[in-house]
Amino acid sequence: MNKQLLPDEVALLAKPVMTRREKLMRFAAIVRSHSRDFGLYHLLETCTPEQLQNVDINTSAFEAAAADPILRDAGLTGRSVGDAQRFFELSQHDLHEFSCDCGGAIINDDMANRIESIAGPAPIAG
Repeated sequence: MNKQLLPDEVALLAKPVMTRREKLMRFAAIVRSHSRDFGLYHLLETCTPEQLQNVDINTSAFEAAAADPILRDAGLTGRSVGDAQRFFELSQHDLHEFSCDCGGAIINDDMANRIESIAGPAPIAG
């Protein structure tokens, strides 16, 4: 027997499903096309998951990603680095790679290149 879906369940099914790579490539494109430089974080790699949940995304590349309707529709919610980390499926090292200030300032194109590197190569069509 089939069960009628609740409205919340129907809404979940209607959300677009993006792979990790698709999300990161969209993120890189947003970063690359943005006109202003993004703020970086200090010692992000030393934060615990609980601390990352309290780190706000204002002025960061994550803020630009959160404003994107396609990423929002895919499930990017929240206003913390921890929320973004979970959505983009990033490790602590990944976060550090493109959003930490330990290497000095970084231009958007370089940041986008690093995000694309984290995304990995495109799958080979089979």
